[in-house]
Amino acid sequence: MKILLISPYFFPAVGGVETHLNDLCRYFEKRKIIIFVRTYKALGVKERGKTNENGKYVNIHRMWWPDFNLVFKLEPYALLRTLYIGTGLFFDSFLFLLFNYKKISVIYVHGFIAALIGLPLSKTFKKKFVVQTHVGFKFGSGGIMNKIIKYVLVNSDSVLVLTKNAKDQLISIGIPNEKITIYHYWVDKHTFVKVKNAKNILKWKNSFYVLFVGRLVDVKGMQTIVSLAKKLKNITFVIAGSGPMATEIERQSLVINNLKYLGKVENQKLPVYYSASDVLLIPSKIIDQTYEEGIPRVMIEALHCGLPVVTTPSGGIPDVFSKDFGLMVDDRINDLENAIIKMQSNKTLNNILSRNTRKYALKYFSIKNAQIIEKNLLA
Repeated sequence: MKILLISPYFFPAVGGVETHLNDLCRYFEKRKIIIFVRTYKALGVKERGKTNENGKYVNIHRMWWPDFNLVFKLEPYALLRTLYIGTGLFFDSFLFLLFNYKKISVIYVHGFIAALIGLPLSKTFKKKFVVQTHVGFKFGSGGIMNKIIKYVLVNSDSVLVLTKNAKDQLISIGIPNEKITIYHYWVDKHTFVKVKNAKNILKWKNSFYVLFVGRLVDVKGMQTIVSLAKKLKNITFVIAGSGPMATEIERQSLVINNLKYLGKVENQKLPVYYSASDVLLIPSKIIDQTYEEGIPRVMIEALHCGLPVVTTPSGGIPDVFSKDFGLMVDDRINDLENAIIKMQSNKTLNNILSRNTRKYALKYFSIKNAQIIEKNLLA
């Protein structure tokens, strides 16, 4: 079986989805499943990636597409953003299938924009059509968006979602229950382990360290972290990542002594930072929008490395959150401040949570989750 994977986002772009797709390709390679990836040269980042990377089982083609940071600038304009992200990828995938349709068995798309591309391609070339989502959607009553998404997903063969809430939302607009499967991300348990003497390796002082890893955008709570650093001067806040707010975060780190900005950290180098830190902070905003985050991959990585979490109940986090590995509070600054102080002042609590994290991660976020995706593709 040979699979065509279509996704607007792919490595070296930064984010949980991109890292997940990297893991997925490595899994396919080990399983000797041939996959062709059609994507863009990374949008919104400096390093855009090679045009072609061809291996024995995984073949990646990144097409050039105008950038100008439009992937972020167009976020408030759903139709324009859909046209910007979808147009090039549709024609590129169509041309690929025109010459290779005989050897492709499944069209496998990531995200709703890619699903809009995938449906006409699957109908034209008569291929199995599998949709994998990475965010949850909040549907109102009626509306054109509901009708479009319902039409696309009803005509798919299978839909993969990250959370029970996402599944319930799709069922509420008429997607058959039997079409929907819940999956979770996973990480390499051999890569993401607690590193001994991590603080010494990084030459970090004997302080309490709060770590944020992710895309530097407002919805992730960047201003919240800056405000917390100003209030909690005896705690060091460390930010790793890139994105539209990188310049602002770097500027703030130069004037706030206990705010450290690392820039982009390669995924394989993150375990030492997780291990040296005392808390992973996920301060994502709770806002009323048509979509919500799924389950942050960085949380899964941190749990594997024995790092407790302080988080807001954003996106799919409540679906998998347990008091055994952290604290979940509202996105108000005072609530997050109190949670961090509690973790700092109560070493017994911090140690108990740290001991629980890896056990929980191995139980719920192992390579077995990849088998759920494989089963849907090969069924």
